Amino acid sequence: MKKIILYLTFLLTSITSSELSAQYQHVKHIDWTIAAQIPQAPKQKAAIGLAGAISGTNHNILLVAGGTNFPNEMPWNGGKKKYYDDVFLYQKTSPGLLLMSAKKELKLPFNLAYCAVCSTSQGIVVVGGENENGLSKKVLILNWEANKLQISFLPDLPNGLTNGALTAIGDVVYLAGGEVENGATDQFLSLNLTKQEEGWKKMINLPHAVSHMVLLHPEKSREIFLIGGRKRNQGDTSTLYKNVFAYNIDKQIWTIKESLPYPLSAASGVATEKDLLIFSGDQGEIFHQAEKLIAEIDWEKDPLKKESLNQQKIKLQSNHPGFSKSVLKYDIKQNTWLRLKGLLPYGTVTTNAVLLDHEVVIPGGEIKAGVRTPNILMGKLKPNK
Repeated sequence: MKKIILYLTFLLTSITSSELSAQYQHVKHIDWTIAAQIPQAPKQKAAIGLAGAISGTNHNILLVAGGTNFPNEMPWNGGKKKYYDDVFLYQKTSPGLLLMSAKKELKLPFNLAYCAVCSTSQGIVVVGGENENGLSKKVLILNWEANKLQISFLPDLPNGLTNGALTAIGDVVYLAGGEVENGATDQFLSLNLTKQEEGWKKMINLPHAVSHMVLLHPEKSREIFLIGGRKRNQGDTSTLYKNVFAYNIDKQIWTIKESLPYPLSAASGVATEKDLLIFSGDQGEIFHQAEKLIAEIDWEKDPLKKESLNQQKIKLQSNHPGFSKSVLKYDIKQNTWLRLKGLLPYGTVTTNAVLLDHEVVIPGGEIKAGVRTPNILMGKLKPNK
């Protein structure tokens, strides 16, 4: 009997050790599946998905909340963007993700989208964002405890902000960039969740003003990586960045890292101990064309020419080819980028990627100009052997 127990103990230990070692190897490729869907809003006949939704993990539960879509018409046809306050919870199961349908009544305190979000040991921290009333400076922390969603308020931001990025090291969250009333900002702030009374602290500024970027903290690292993004320019097309910077927490300095292969904004990403993974993103070609047409429409005085330009814009946006399906991998030690061989099933922007039980989850997002997806992607990380 003792031999059997010893053998089983050894076997279980071997399996666990194998799983753990796999977690800390370089990622070679990712196996993608559609694990679940985001339900339709009340009075909608079908699920049309969300962009800018809050997503995070807490006590092994995936939370997806808020977000926006165009329920009636596309924006170029006069459609109005709608903001939401719904909260959806998912449990991980062997086939994928199971919607906890009994929790449909859960709501945020107000409609909210395009927040900076990260999952921490104390809860899912949600910073800023926007809704139909404008930019928000509110900060929430969400916890799923005792079969209830607990929502608390943390100290407000100094100002309303949307499309920023957030990450955490221990009990301290770090907020980078975003858009304020007059455009992108270079502010870099921190908040200690165990010393909330101290409020948000100003850190050394980012290397440049930026929004729609990815901010990642690799496991066991003392660096925070700022990746890509964009900056709206008055009277000109937006600047899209391929720059990558790292902030050293101990030295309190920014350093330049190897750039992305191409400029990229509104992507999502996750960090492992050895790699940073960046999913999809907007490379800007159609985005810049649309910006130029919008500027020409605003400038043009002749009604016939204005309408012609507007029709060009409608054609451009309605025939959007979709976003990049590429997955980029950054080797932290080697300071190098490469594209993984496998592609995403579809490209998606303005969404968050999160890790749930060592699998990547990408809920919803925008797949073409104005078009959202209700799908929730799940990717199993496959390491080098």
